[in-house]
Amino acid sequence: MTVWNDRLTSYKADKEKASPSRNGGAGRRIPRALLLLCLIVTLLSAALSGCGSREEDGSTADVSTGLIYVQNGRYEEAIAMFQELISMERDLEDAYRGLGIACMGSGDLEGAVQAFENALKEAGAVPGEKEYDINYYLGSCYYKLGDYKSAEEVYDAIIALRQADPDVYVMRGSVRLALEDEAGMEEDFKKAISLDPEGYDRIAVIYEKMSASGYEEKARSFIDGILEKQGSSMTDFDRGRLAYYTGDYQTARTALEKVNNGRDYEVALLLGQTYEALGDYNYATSVYETYVSNDQTHAEVYNQLGLCSMKMGDYQAALTAFQTGQKVENNEILQSLAFNEISAYEYLGDFQRALALMQEYIRRYPSDTKAQREYQFLKTR
Repeated sequence: MTVWNDRLTSYKADKEKASPSRNGGAGRRIPRALLLLCLIVTLLSAALSGCGSREEDGSTADVSTGLIYVQNGRYEEAIAMFQELISMERDLEDAYRGLGIACMGSGDLEGAVQAFENALKEAGAVPGEKEYDINYYLGSCYYKLGDYKSAEEVYDAIIALRQADPDVYVMRGSVRLALEDEAGMEEDFKKAISLDPEGYDRIAVIYEKMSASGYEEKARSFIDGILEKQGSSMTDFDRGRLAYYTGDYQTARTALEKVNNGRDYEVALLLGQTYEALGDYNYATSVYETYVSNDQTHAEVYNQLGLCSMKMGDYQAALTAFQTGQKVENNEILQSLAFNEISAYEYLGDFQRALALMQEYIRRYPSDTKAQREYQFLKTR
């Protein structure tokens, strides 16, 4: 394994919503327009500085175009372009980095690891932003492959050079969480919070990671301490979402209502879930309905709307919500929506339609054991 030896790398904020993701968690996406602008500037700079070598060897391949392919999800074309650059030994560090990102996008994590390690071999003696970036990607690949020890080594190396970067502590803490190193996980997450105590997006990520792994009580104690120290200086949204995490739904509702305008996705989703936690499914439904009347691009809101309708016994409305949600582009919860649609048909008594959909569901998601059991039940109806 190449961990960039003593040259190390750094990772940057928890941009887990980027595509493809370097770290598999939550964060902010780099604006598409900004990325394209940067790539265009790079292309123009290359043209002005002399692209004669491209004309001489007859190749039109270049790193910037390959990255545009990646941004547009055209991973196979990107891979072919980066491989062409590598075969011509042109821009090797950038070409291997681009190849690694394209491989991640296509799902070839092993290929991505090899590409990132090759990129680091082409790096100079003094690490820069590019090398840190490559190592972040490399650590993410190891993490997603389940090679947690290798991921930890990468983040150890980054921290050795960047001890004031809170995001890398979150990533190493996530790895230690997977390794069931409770003390190490807690140490890293506390360090990340201490380095940026007002980084509430990051704190939310930490809470979600800990809670999902069975450490909800400890995660709540983190949040309680932050609310006690900083609650009065927080925005209503931050106070509301942190209060929601601690189970203080009354405070969460009051704070989130102040900022709800029916158009903010995060506010609407969290406020609706707060009303659900309070048992007020009717009002939660109205929050979701108001939001989707303004914005139809978030599948998760349709899913929550459907689940609320199910709890109120309105199975036809639930079915409509689940079906509408499946039509949303770039859908990350398609599997959940498909399963919930089948449940709605069952509650409506249309077992024939539910069975047909379940057969298709199992074909698409064969590892879902819960669905397998439900399929056996449906065949008896």
